[in-house]
Amino acid sequence: MKLVPFHFAGQTDPIIFINPEQVVAVRAFTNSTHIYVSVLQKDGGPSYYPVRESLEEVVALLTSSQNAGTSASGSMFERT
Repeated sequence: MKLVPFHFAGQTDPIIFINPEQVVAVRAFTNSTHIYVSVLQKDGGPSYYPVRESLEEVVALLTSSQNAGTSASGSMFERT
């Protein structure tokens, strides 16, 4: 299992490690980027981690850690 480190966008700014195989979406906000994972919260809502890295940095870190199943360009977040 590969784990990618990110800076949690909280008050204490700890490092969190995310398994790229569990990521289903990423979305940029004004002060953070949310990384959505495949595990749901207790209420059935989406689980996400707000991180300090930019959207571009998050996508680059997640896709550089992928081995297989990526597109020809190496990106699992390719626009069509």
